Amino acid sequence: MPGLVSSPGGLIVIGILTLSFVHINSEIWSNEVSDVQFGSLGSSVTLTCGGGHHGSPVHWRQNGSSVHPYTSSETLFLPNTTHSMEGNYSCHNQRGELLQTIRLRLGYPPGYLSISCSVPSHFEIKCSWSQRVITNLPTKYFTSYSVNDERPQSCQQERLDVNECTISNPQFWTPKFLVNITEVNPLGSNTTIAYVDPQKSLKPDTPETVTCVEVIGQPTQLLVQWNIPKTWPAEPSAFPLRFELQYRPVGSKLWSKLETEDTSVMIMDALVGHLHHIRVRAQDAFINHSQWSEWSQLVQARPWSDPLPNTEETTEVFYDGPIFPSTFPVKATERSPDSSFDEKGSLSLLITLGMFAAVMGALVSTITVLLWVRKRRRDNVTKQELTSMVKMKSLPI
Repeated sequence: MPGLVSSPGGLIVIGILTLSFVHINSEIWSNEVSDVQFGSLGSSVTLTCGGGHHGSPVHWRQNGSSVHPYTSSETLFLPNTTHSMEGNYSCHNQRGELLQTIRLRLGYPPGYLSISCSVPSHFEIKCSWSQRVITNLPTKYFTSYSVNDERPQSCQQERLDVNECTISNPQFWTPKFLVNITEVNPLGSNTTIAYVDPQKSLKPDTPETVTCVEVIGQPTQLLVQWNIPKTWPAEPSAFPLRFELQYRPVGSKLWSKLETEDTSVMIMDALVGHLHHIRVRAQDAFINHSQWSEWSQLVQARPWSDPLPNTEETTEVFYDGPIFPSTFPVKATERSPDSSFDEKGSLSLLITLGMFAAVMGALVSTITVLLWVRKRRRDNVTKQELTSMVKMKSLPI
């Protein structure tokens, strides 16, 4: 990641560039309309009416309304300015005639920037930045870079007000790149220097056009293909990429992975019949400490599955005469007009038979229990009779 520079070499470059921008800052806003005045928020601002006579009373207005507190001086002093004090100020003579109009804009001087540089290939470094201090004022940026504390070179910008610049064909194997961004607005200028190591910052763009298809006859295989990023050199032998592919069945939290230097790979252990998620990323094959690209968007695919076999069955043709079997084959997926009726009739018959069997089973069980109870009672009566007879025989005559 690029960072701010505190080395002596970096400070020398900052000094040179700051001196060069002092003159730029004094003239860069010379094309602004002369009746616009800039001021720093929170500070004091003085407006001067240039159209009146020296010593003559002047009446000031802000956006058409009288300025409070009222003043008749040729100068208008505004202490501790706030956003509410911005607007169009006008000065008038005693007859109410307009002498001059001044537009007041308030903001802040430039502060340090947040700079981020990416290296999508060996032939390009892209830098972008954002304000840490929101100035609320018109701003321009001047960019450059230096290698090994040499004379600064231009970092290419489309316009001075954009927040991006590009270094084309850099000395890639040089570990010390200093990227300079100078922010200039009507209240001043400020320079931010970032350090970039091209090899550590090298991060290819995401692989493109990732596709995944089934392999006919192979229920556990998926063929995945993709293209190298358009920003990467087209010579694969000179600048090879390695790729990491990850895949998993939909719903699983665990990824399986494969690595290759080709732009296609065969998944051999896909889960049969399941939908899979697949993604791919890239890294420079020679520079191990470079960065992996972002993951490609997920693609979905399902392995090949054996279709239902084509079976033949005969149906009956109904007409006024005798019924003959049809000789026309019908696929298993086709149904005769009365097939749904036959299925419902079969289901009803099965339910009826099941209920009948349950009733019969319950009836048999009840009869069995009754017979068993009856037999038990008979046995008890027989035992009692035998006991009585024994007792009677034992009595004396």
